[in-house]
Amino acid sequence: MKKLVKNILKKYFSNLAFFYSYLRYRITIVLVMSFMIGVLDGFGLAMFLPLLEMIANNDTATASHMGNLSFIISLIKDSGFELTLLTILSVMLIFFVLKGGFKFFTLYLSVIYQQFFIRNIREMNVKLLSNMSYEKFVLSDAGRIQNTMTGDVNNFIVAYKNYMLVIQSTIMVLVYTFLALLSNLQFALMVGVGGIITNFLFRKLYKNTKKQSYQLTQENHSFQGLIIQQVAFFKYLKATGLIKKFASKLNQKIYEIENSQKKIGILNATIQGIREPLLIGVVVVAILIEVSLFGGKLGLIILSLLFFYRALTFVLQLQAQWSQFLAYSGSIRNLKEFVNELKVAKEKSGKVIIGSFNNSIILEQVDYAYNKIPTLNKVSIKISKNETIAFVGESGSGKTTLMNLISGLLKPQNGTLLIDDIEINQLKTESYNNRIGYITQEPVIFNDTVFNNVTFWSEKSKETLTRFYDALNKASIYNFVMSLEKKEDSLLGNNGINLSGGQKQRLSIARELFKDIDILIMDEATSALDSETERVIQKNIDMLKGKYTIFIVAHRLSTIKNADRIFIIKDGNITKSGTYKQLLTDGTEFKRMVDLQEL
Repeated sequence: MKKLVKNILKKYFSNLAFFYSYLRYRITIVLVMSFMIGVLDGFGLAMFLPLLEMIANNDTATASHMGNLSFIISLIKDSGFELTLLTILSVMLIFFVLKGGFKFFTLYLSVIYQQFFIRNIREMNVKLLSNMSYEKFVLSDAGRIQNTMTGDVNNFIVAYKNYMLVIQSTIMVLVYTFLALLSNLQFALMVGVGGIITNFLFRKLYKNTKKQSYQLTQENHSFQGLIIQQVAFFKYLKATGLIKKFASKLNQKIYEIENSQKKIGILNATIQGIREPLLIGVVVVAILIEVSLFGGKLGLIILSLLFFYRALTFVLQLQAQWSQFLAYSGSIRNLKEFVNELKVAKEKSGKVIIGSFNNSIILEQVDYAYNKIPTLNKVSIKISKNETIAFVGESGSGKTTLMNLISGLLKPQNGTLLIDDIEINQLKTESYNNRIGYITQEPVIFNDTVFNNVTFWSEKSKETLTRFYDALNKASIYNFVMSLEKKEDSLLGNNGINLSGGQKQRLSIARELFKDIDILIMDEATSALDSETERVIQKNIDMLKGKYTIFIVAHRLSTIKNADRIFIIKDGNITKSGTYKQLLTDGTEFKRMVDLQEL
C-alpha cells in the first residue's frame, strides 16, 4: 500500500513537489485563498434559489429547496434578520464582495510569487553552472545548456503558470462539486461518474501531448547547438563556401521542430473541440435520468446545475490549462534533469582559503587520463614563486592538461599537487583561481567597451583608471586604445571582430595584468600571431619576468628563450628540463626542434 501511494504521488504530484520545494508556504496560501473563492461564490449562487422561491411564492422564501445548504438561510434567521428581498440581496452581495477581495489578493500574490519563483530558478541555474566542474563542462552539450537556460526557462515559466492554474481550477471544481452534492447528492453523483468516464477518453491525448513536448525540447537543444556553431565558425563556413550547406542542416532541424509543434497543435485542437460537447452530453443525460426515473425536483436540480455549471466552467479551463501545461512539460522534465546533472557535476572544493601564492607549486607522481586514455604519467616537478617556466612538446603530449591541473581546472587522478605545501583538494578552488591570469590561443573578448573588457566591469574611479592605463601600457596596447574615437569607451564588437589578432591578444594580456594576480599562464598565447606582433608581445612578457610566476606553453621556441626553465613533454612524460642553452647543448631532441624552426 505504501509503495502504491508513493507511486501515485510520484506520478501525479511530482511536479507539485518540485514547485513546492521553491515556493513552500506560498503555494498553500494561494490554494487556501482559491478554496475560499469557490466557497464564497457557491454561497452567493445558492442565494438565487430563495429569490426564485420569492418570485413563485409571492415574496415568500423558505429553505425547503436548498437541500443541505439550507443552513445559510437558518443562519440569517438566527441572526435576527427577516427573509426579505433586501436581506437576500444584501447577503448575496456580501458573499460576492468577499469573493472579489479574495480573488484580488489571490491574483496579486500569484504575480508576486511567480516573479519570486522565476528569479529563484534563474539564480539557481546561474549558480549551478558557475559551480560546474571544468572536467564535466567539456563533456556537456553547449546547445542544451544555452537552450535550457534561455528558451526552456521561459517555457518552464509558462508551464508553471498553467500548472498553478490547473491546481486552482481543480480546487474550484472540487468545491463546486461538493456544493452540488450537498444540494442534490443523487444527481451530482451521476454527473460526477459521467465526468470520470469522459476523462479516460482524454488520457491518451494527454499522454501523446506530453511525449511530443519532450521531443520538441530535445529538437530545440539540437537547434541551439547548431546556431552556436554557426556563429562560432561563421568565418570558416563563409570562406570555404560551406555556410549554405550548414544552413540546410539548420533548415532541416527547423522543419523537425515545426512538425513537432504541428502535432502538439493538432492534439490541443482535438481536446478543445470534443471536451465541451462530451461534458454537456453528460449533464443532459443526468437530468433526464434524474427527472424521468427518480422523480427529482427541478428546484434542487437547478441549484445543483448552478454549481455544476460553475464546476463545468472550471473543468473546461482545467483541461485547457492542463493541455497547455503538457505542451510545455518537456521543458520541466528537461530542467529537472539539467538541475540534477549540474548538482552531480558540481566542482569539489576544499575549505582552505589562499590569499596569495607565496612559495611553490609541487607535482608529485601526478597522473591524469581522459576517458581512460593516459595523458600525463607520473609527472613530478617543483616550480618556485616568480619563476618563468616553459613547456614544449608535440600536440597531444599533455602540455595543456598540465596547465589545467596547475590552474586548478582539473584535479589529479593519482599523485599529489601542492600549492604552497597545501594539497589542492584542500584549497577553496575559487580563492586559488583568483590568483591566476590565463591567456589562451583564442583571446577572450566580450561584446562591450575596452574599459569593461580589461577591468571586467569594474566601477570607474581614479584608482581603477590608473590601474587600467597601467595594464594597457604593460600590454603595449595603450597607444592603440587612445587612438580610438571613444578611447576606453569604444565598443569592440562580437568577440572583438573590429580588432586584429595581436590587438585582441594584447587586450587579453591587459585584462590579466589589471587583476591582482600571482600566476600568469600563457597557453599557446602567441601561436596564431604574425612574427612581428609575437615579437612585441614576447618583449612585454619578458618585462614581466620576475614579477609573476609565469607558465608558457609554446610551439614557437623563440618565445621561450628567456624562460628560467624549459620542460620537454612527450607522451605525458617529462623527458628533459633545463635552460634554453642547456637543452640546446645537452638534448638532441630539443636541438632537433630548434633546427626544424631554423632558430
